[in-house]
Amino acid sequence: YNFCLQEEAVSANPVMLIRQKSKFLRKEPTNPIVRRLSEKEWQAVIQIAKEKAVQDKKHERTVFILSCLYGMYLRISELTASQRWIPTMGDFFKDQEGNWWFRTVGKGNKARQIAVSNDMLKALKHYRTEYLQLPPYPSFDEKVPLIGHDQNPNKPMMDERTIRRLVQDCFNKEADKLEKENPGETQNLHLATVHWLRHTGISDDVKTRPREHVRDDAGHSSGAITDRYIDVELTARARSAKHKLIESKKSKKRD
Repeated sequence: YNFCLQEEAVSANPVMLIRQKSKFLRKEPTNPIVRRLSEKEWQAVIQIAKEKAVQDKKHERTVFILSCLYGMYLRISELTASQRWIPTMGDFFKDQEGNWWFRTVGKGNKARQIAVSNDMLKALKHYRTEYLQLPPYPSFDEKVPLIGHDQNPNKPMMDERTIRRLVQDCFNKEADKLEKENPGETQNLHLATVHWLRHTGISDDVKTRPREHVRDDAGHSSGAITDRYIDVELTARARSAKHKLIESKKSKKRD
């Protein structure tokens, strides 16, 4: 059930909700731990993908996939084509005020539109011009698949395993690199899955954006789900605690 919570397949763990009356039972926080990458790990993973793209242009697609998973909190099922939904470049659109949006269909066949950041728009333009050889911006109702096959970009990607393999390869390469530099610091990357990038994007954004905006972009049914992502990284907690005072500076001077 904890795994299903992380994959957003269920909204609660019923086992944890069972009333326990034992006086010996230690009560723990009920909020599940959000599985996410640290800022350092995320930057390293996207950099690995960019380095691979320099060596082989086909990995421009990998960079774009990572950007979508993190920058728009997309689930892997929202990147790939299915019988109910085929994501295309035409799903990016600009409103009358010049703001860019991306429309998708998520869990429960629920449609939503996601606000596109400047960085995400830059990633889209780069992917289109450098890999697909298309104009920087999609045209109205453009039918080019959002993610296409290696050999045929005009054929929509339907295999989630291919995307999982591309992303997992970036995790593994960064883990191998860290293992040589800092042995013992790679556990997070070894445990990470594709869905962690959605968690990471939401967790990073909820620190600076209004919770309601993140909630709607992520497609959460309630703000309570979004609240799970309001966490503070241990590194940041340690850094902020270093300069806590036991006594005021004035008291120290009097001593």
